[in-house]
Amino acid sequence: MKGYIEDVNIHVWSGPENVSHINFHNDSRRENAELVRETYIASLQPDIVFITSLFEGFIDDAVTSVKRIDYGVPTAVVLYDLIPLINASPYLDNPSVKRWYEDKIEHLKKADLLLSISESSRQEALKYLMSSPDDVINISTAADSQFKKIKLLPNERSIVLNRYNIHKDFLMYTGGIDHRKNIEGLIRSYALLDKEVRAKHQLAIVCSINDDQRNNLRTIAKSVGLCDGDVLFTGYIPEDDLISLYNLCKAFIFPSWHEGFGLPALEAMHCGAPVIASNSSSLPEVLGCDAALFDPLDDTEMSRKN
Repeated sequence: MKGYIEDVNIHVWSGPENVSHINFHNDSRRENAELVRETYIASLQPDIVFITSLFEGFIDDAVTSVKRIDYGVPTAVVLYDLIPLINASPYLDNPSVKRWYEDKIEHLKKADLLLSISESSRQEALKYLMSSPDDVINISTAADSQFKKIKLLPNERSIVLNRYNIHKDFLMYTGGIDHRKNIEGLIRSYALLDKEVRAKHQLAIVCSINDDQRNNLRTIAKSVGLCDGDVLFTGYIPEDDLISLYNLCKAFIFPSWHEGFGLPALEAMHCGAPVIASNSSSLPEVLGCDAALFDPLDDTEMSRKN
């Protein structure tokens, strides 16, 4: 914040340890920490409290709360999505996670203003939190400036593609392996492409992935007739390589059936990649092109967009 806020106006509050929500023995300590934090903030006499990330403190000692004590200070909270509230299973199947999430939802409901990252998330707040339309504002979001079209020299192109065993034109996905991301459907739809098309392309799944997830997806790929090398799992890659792959891919595909915003699709577009995506939740807002949308639950429709 150097250059924007004077040092005298930067205050740091350090909370106690052992307040994570996963251990119910921490409840009294956490609740006291929330009271102390809110009282400390009120002592600074702020015009408004702005919470950028409320859903913290499940396995860590982050302390967040809204109006455990009402000091009369307006509180605004960024609303990313309500995916676990809307899709309780599997997200809230774990009782500890359910207890933590529902606690945070109750705090969220106390906020004076919710700043949603998409109109889709705004509508979720109106429907599932029963928020007043005047109390939820869509502020949208944006891709960082480094996500842009770049020119790679032939040797730079070869280096990054060889690093991830990409030897053909490729279709790309990035964004995680969570089941709502619909990677299984993406692989199945890729297998439905004409053999001549598949022979000239690879599908690159670009994101962190553990061994169980990789083995499961490879099994799915083989079950639909795909060969080794047809689908690539890069694992985590640095941001510079991600930007290069956005610029080099033949097309970017985002098959998720629920997103608060869907930032990877926007990043890919900023890098000049043709993008197709699901017609659900926030993604129609991000793409702004009906012709580029597909039903994420229809493998055949997805394959026809590729």
